[in-house]
Amino acid sequence: MNLSYTTLSIQEKTIEEAVNVAKQWGLSGIELRGREHSHAGVGDSFSYLLHVKRLIEESGLQIPCLTAYTRFYQPDLSGVLHQAEELSEMLCLAEFLGAKTVRTFMGPVPEGMTVDQAMDQARAGFDAVTKKMENSPVKVAIETHDSVKDGRTLARLLKGVSKKIGVLLDIIHPWDMGESIEETWELVGDRIYHVHIKDIVETVPGGRIYSPIGTGRIPVEHIMRFLMEKGYEGFFSLEWEKSAPGYLGVSFEKQVESFMAIGKQIGGGP
Repeated sequence: MNLSYTTLSIQEKTIEEAVNVAKQWGLSGIELRGREHSHAGVGDSFSYLLHVKRLIEESGLQIPCLTAYTRFYQPDLSGVLHQAEELSEMLCLAEFLGAKTVRTFMGPVPEGMTVDQAMDQARAGFDAVTKKMENSPVKVAIETHDSVKDGRTLARLLKGVSKKIGVLLDIIHPWDMGESIEETWELVGDRIYHVHIKDIVETVPGGRIYSPIGTGRIPVEHIMRFLMEKGYEGFFSLEWEKSAPGYLGVSFEKQVESFMAIGKQIGGGP
């Protein structure tokens, strides 16, 4: 089992501190927040990015995902193609760093457009990306988020799209939509390239109340076991977030501890 965490959870830490967190907890990977002046972005200097590459390699860690912030639902085709250019730059950076995937969002369906129109435009953008990354080992993973929260929607979007483009399964969103992991797998199982893990005790006005992994409402252990039984070989990446304002949710440290514990319980964790 491959376990990592996303540096989105510790945005205030330097890359050196972020790597030390992964090493401290015995994780095998570190998912990098892909924004310049954060942990690794296309706007960062070559010397800094080379430092990041060497630091992670020397630490024996893998980079399962570099998180881009592109959004492929746009009001017009020129906007989509601009996003495709930005994502292509991130894919080049991912290849340089040795990352396995690059995350993208879809965003909301633009006002005045149907879902079909938005999907058709987005597919044109994905085609442009695919042509540029034809010989690259890096894959694109669309996160279950915004307007594409479940496997049913993603299966519709990905119809006819190259398998270089797949899914980042953030487990909370299909669950929110009432879709089981069995249903998600049936729809897009062969396209799941990366997985975000989290757990909550409640959704409240203004956000969620996060809990230790395995103690909340999401069937995390079942989801992880099911994916492994189906042959998923990618990373499970912890994505800790702050709880809704006014609520005392689980700390990052406590959630990592519970994440490692459930990995060991399943039988494949470090």
